Amino acid sequence: MSSRLKRATSSGQGSLKASSDARAKLRVYCKDTGHAAGNVDRWPQSWAGFPDLDVPVGERIVAEFTPFLLALIAEQRTKKTVKKYADYLWVLGGEIIHRTHFEERDRRLSGRALLFKYLHERGGPLWDHAHCEREHGA
Repeated sequence: MSSRLKRATSSGQGSLKASSDARAKLRVYCKDTGHAAGNVDRWPQSWAGFPDLDVPVGERIVAEFTPFLLALIAEQRTKKTVKKYADYLWVLGGEIIHRTHFEERDRRLSGRALLFKYLHERGGPLWDHAHCEREHGA
């Protein structure tokens, strides 16, 4: 797991509900992505193959991603940078949800435990839908 993401998720800020101001800030920074990554609130639904099972897991994952994205905004990163990270996190969250379809016990794990299970120091899981090696290098 990247050190910045690890710091953001280990800071205890990964609550299930970020403040409405924080969510609004994320929407402003990520609004022009052209897909579900533009609205962090809708990520769990966009990942859900089985809504009753996947949405609660997705909400726990988003609760861990949100502090990282907010930290980027607090560091005054450009909107382009925040959008880029949001895009990658959206793909990563979808891949983790996809993997829980094969490891159903993982659905009971916390968002943080899921991240630690599927991410490691050298990077996250390979994205099954990537078309080329460069897309994995993100």
